Amino acid sequence: MTEEQFWESTPRKIIALIDQKNEIEKVRQKNQAIYIAMYVWGKDPDEFEEKERGPIPGVDIPIDPSVINKLF
Repeated sequence: MTEEQFWESTPRKIIALIDQKNEIEKVRQKNQAIYIAMYVWGKDPDEFEEKERGPIPGVDIPIDPSVINKLF
């Protein structure tokens, strides 16, 4: 969008553009968080694709309390 188009647009369009940018930033942050977590823990991201993923600890199966204590 050029600057001229920007100033000619309605406030509703500007708000929609801001909302879209915020959504894109949220997705970007989530992707970066996943990348960092995978890199730090040494996991291969390809292991966790939807078709190959098994039960998720804490979601599908309960987490062992002793494991949680080790995190702190």
